[in-house]
Amino acid sequence: MVKQIIHKPVTKLAILLSGFGSRENRRHRRVKIKWPVVMTTSKGLVDGRTRNISLGGAFIRCPVKPILEESFRLVMTTKDRLILVNAELVWSNGHTSEGKSSQHEMGIRFTKLSSNDRSFLSGVISKHT
Repeated sequence: MVKQIIHKPVTKLAILLSGFGSRENRRHRRVKIKWPVVMTTSKGLVDGRTRNISLGGAFIRCPVKPILEESFRLVMTTKDRLILVNAELVWSNGHTSEGKSSQHEMGIRFTKLSSNDRSFLSGVISKHT
């Protein structure tokens, strides 16, 4: 009897936590693409580079920590076109060192992306997988 009482909650917890923290929990597939970006902030323009990208957002590195408002504009430069998006900061982990230079890292979520740019981005992502 005691074994049944203990086992059932543990099994339920294991089912609830299965996949927790795994990379497969993402809503959109990410691919490694390095595109130059420019973020518009209240202090001016900040250059950066994507490390990976999805239809929902991007992982960006930049040499200076941008002071970002709740929502900001971002321009990504691809070989074929410029992609203009509205975005919001999801996370920022300060900086990492690459050789002698320090890089700030952040995850952003796209809040507004035109249907043409979404179609273009979808095509690029499908070619990289």
